[in-house]
Amino acid sequence: MLQQLINHYQRDLLTGTPRRLDEYSWFLTESGESFGISKSRLSDSEEALLQNLFAVQEMSPVLLGLNDTEKSWHSYLLGEDPEPPGTEPVRFIHGRFSGKLEDAASFMEAAGGFMEEAVVIWLSEDAFVLIEQNAAGLPDIEAMTALTSTLLSDFFIEPAFFAGQIHESTAALRKKFHAEQQLFRAYPLKPPKTGILTFYEACPVLLAAEHSFHEVKTAVSERLSETLEDKELIETLRVFFLCNLNVSSAAKALFMHRNSLQYRIDRFIERTGIDIKFFTNALAVYLLILQKELEK
Repeated sequence: MLQQLINHYQRDLLTGTPRRLDEYSWFLTESGESFGISKSRLSDSEEALLQNLFAVQEMSPVLLGLNDTEKSWHSYLLGEDPEPPGTEPVRFIHGRFSGKLEDAASFMEAAGGFMEEAVVIWLSEDAFVLIEQNAAGLPDIEAMTALTSTLLSDFFIEPAFFAGQIHESTAALRKKFHAEQQLFRAYPLKPPKTGILTFYEACPVLLAAEHSFHEVKTAVSERLSETLEDKELIETLRVFFLCNLNVSSAAKALFMHRNSLQYRIDRFIERTGIDIKFFTNALAVYLLILQKELEK
């Protein structure tokens, strides 16, 4: 039956996660598949017939009342729109709650207060993603910590955050988003006490887990991949890592002025958003360098 409807309505029929809720009427098949048909294509009699044949898809409150920007991102990440809503670099901060959040609107207001540039997209009643637009530098751990405190004190609910990488808004962005989502779900260890984990803190553990290896490779940002094409930079980083992250020792080993090495390190951190002055982040980059060399 669904295939017959697809043949009839063609581009005016969507399947998968409900989206563009103002423009489409959504239904459920007996097997639980969601599909929506453009309201502009449906006559009153057609809609009545569909309601008799299929269950009407009840929309979760967290999917209603989206503004235009949120609708665009929701449609892109969970739908089939071919291009990202913008052209600027973004960072996905994936989140989930310890239980169902009752007051979604208040949470969105609180999130906006701590992260003004972020767009909140609900994935379910207990999972969300904060999209940091025009992303640059390191993840704002301080803002996530403050938001966690507010949620615990005002909403009595505990969040967990997985801060992703800086991604370019290219055709690969949706694939990167879903890969990071999968890694957030697959992380096998107990999260830190803060409830905040970054991609590169998780990376060594995920690379050690054989079932996550492919997802890590898929998720790695194009920005980091391009940066690691610089052979001179790779050698600089390798010496820095082998000198136990000691800038002075690494500069001597490289016959380079300490300030010149520090400048290169700072430029790497600024471009990639990875603070390699910390062991777990440095380990992640070192392992990715080794992986890249092994594949040659």
